[in-house]
Amino acid sequence: MSRPLIIGHRGAPGYRPEHTRGSYELAIEMGVDAVEPDIVVSNDGILVIRHENELSTSTDVADHPEFAQRRTTKRIDGLDHVGWFAEDFTWDELATLRCRERIPGIRPGSASFDDQEPLLRLRDLLALLDEHRARGREVIPVIEVKHASYF
Repeated sequence: MSRPLIIGHRGAPGYRPEHTRGSYELAIEMGVDAVEPDIVVSNDGILVIRHENELSTSTDVADHPEFAQRRTTKRIDGLDHVGWFAEDFTWDELATLRCRERIPGIRPGSASFDDQEPLLRLRDLLALLDEHRARGREVIPVIEVKHASYF
């Protein structure tokens, strides 16, 4: 009987802010067989790795005065959400943001790494996995499109 696959869901959340290079690197170091990134889409069609398209819970977007006017309300999957949304930003704008722990009260160790890493594109994660594959460590991506009916 083969063993179950170990999947690093969002990398290694709880240890690093989710969906960061550091989170995925740590998950690979911990021995995962696969990683599961969540995907949303930027205004210019770039596939961005985020748990939700609303950015304020997992980035420093609210600290950027140049983006203050983009705060809005959107109906997503039948619910109203207030905040800043990936689809309202170009990749170049999103690249200026830094990742934060989504639930710092539960994951204070991870929160100690807040604001240290930029957002990732899907292509960034695939390049990271290619680097590991070239060194003999195969890690499978299991991609989840978030809010597919919305996009």
